[in-house]
Amino acid sequence: MLGFKHIKFDPMTYVLHYRNGKVIKGDRGLSFCYWAPKSSIVAIPMGITDLPFVFKELTSDYQTVNIQGQISYRIVIGENKNNIPKLANLFDFTVNDNGQYKKNDIEKLNRRIINEVQTAISLIIHKKKLVEAIRSAKEIEEAMQVSSQPSQGDATCSAGNDEGTTQVSLQPLQEAVGMPEIKILRVNILTIQATPEITRALETATKEELLRKADEAVYGRRKFTVEKEGEIKETELDIKIKLETKQKQANKT
Repeated sequence: MLGFKHIKFDPMTYVLHYRNGKVIKGDRGLSFCYWAPKSSIVAIPMGITDLPFVFKELTSDYQTVNIQGQISYRIVIGENKNNIPKLANLFDFTVNDNGQYKKNDIEKLNRRIINEVQTAISLIIHKKKLVEAIRSAKEIEEAMQVSSQPSQGDATCSAGNDEGTTQVSLQPLQEAVGMPEIKILRVNILTIQATPEITRALETATKEELLRKADEAVYGRRKFTVEKEGEIKETELDIKIKLETKQKQANKT
């Protein structure tokens, strides 16, 4: 019949069926018929999303570093079907009759999550000098770890540095700006790099330091060899003097 439509979703999608502005049904993986002129369908994806990010931050010695990584998150919606997910009120996940999103609000959600992660990482990077920051990928990953269980209160983690301890709040990551349905699973740091000019300067300084140590090692070996040769000559001379002394004593007798 004209106006009646059928739509079907997979089990990893939470569906809300609105009719005349009221929620008629809400659950995962729904399949149903609806009256299109008076209905709106909201589909919230619940699978794991891997979200890449790249941004720049300043170190404590005012050097720019490029941070590249990946955030893994998923949307978790409770079993209470009478509660409308908060995400549905903040973002537009409405789909058309073909199940395609009318707006790309998932990009807005991703941007907000990246902003929260960047804010937390910047608290660590801003306390470190350039060389320390470049080597801090593992430390940042450990600081960004969040429990798989919903956090209670303002959980914090520590990141050691020269100026004390940086407290990084995990609560903004876990709830992602007050959105309890967002679950941050992991934050991976792939690379932390200085600008190409600074990288070349660091490589040159490192190379010169290695060459200096190599020269010192060569000089040390040569010095050791010369000292040993001198000791051998002194020993030979002592032996020669002793032999001559004995020979003179033998001639006198």
